[in-house]
Amino acid sequence: MNEFLTSFQTVSHPQTVEYIVVNLLIACVLSMLIVGVYRMTNRHRATNKSFILALVIMSMVVALVMMVIGNSVARAFSLVGALSIIRFRTVVKDNRDIAFIFFALATGMAAGTGSYLLAIFGSGTIMVILLILDFASFGQPRSGLYLLRFQYVTSDTDASSFAPLFKDLVKHSRRVSVKTVRMGQFVEHTYLIRLKKNVSEEKLIRGLSALEGMERVSLLSEDDEVEI
Repeated sequence: MNEFLTSFQTVSHPQTVEYIVVNLLIACVLSMLIVGVYRMTNRHRATNKSFILALVIMSMVVALVMMVIGNSVARAFSLVGALSIIRFRTVVKDNRDIAFIFFALATGMAAGTGSYLLAIFGSGTIMVILLILDFASFGQPRSGLYLLRFQYVTSDTDASSFAPLFKDLVKHSRRVSVKTVRMGQFVEHTYLIRLKKNVSEEKLIRGLSALEGMERVSLLSEDDEVEI
């Protein structure tokens, strides 16, 4: 039993300067490659410089933490207790950003423990798969789908007033919800629509906004998640 507990307190690699520098450099290089893949797969959206730098820093810091812990269970629990006082208040809006954070952390852990083959080939395989999925547009929603939301005064407008406009401009529509807002003064409709060919978003918005009693019209594209 004593030998089992002692095995967790021994460090498998000598803490030499060369070992420390190599681990940090590997974590840095691999995290920069991860950043490159992130930017390539995120080219249609705005990138945050702070987030990109954070990926590189986190990977190297985790590698350093893993070297500090070594095989010591006591050090691991001590670091968990020390780091528990940190509060992260930054909201990550994209789920893919969270995945890249875990990617950078896992790479730093592998580099920090001296698992060079696992760090290099593991992260390399994941990066290649991510590039292939991005090239194949994996998971991309069907183009031309929009979420249409508009409000109108109940006494001035009804469903029959915008039905002809839908017939002329909309290829397919499905009502998602209808409800009253602002203490019953307005009725809000939400539709999932697909525009007809050569029909612009602005044309639909202008047509709906021109109706009497129409209060607010918004169009959310599922392609780029931008509200028009």
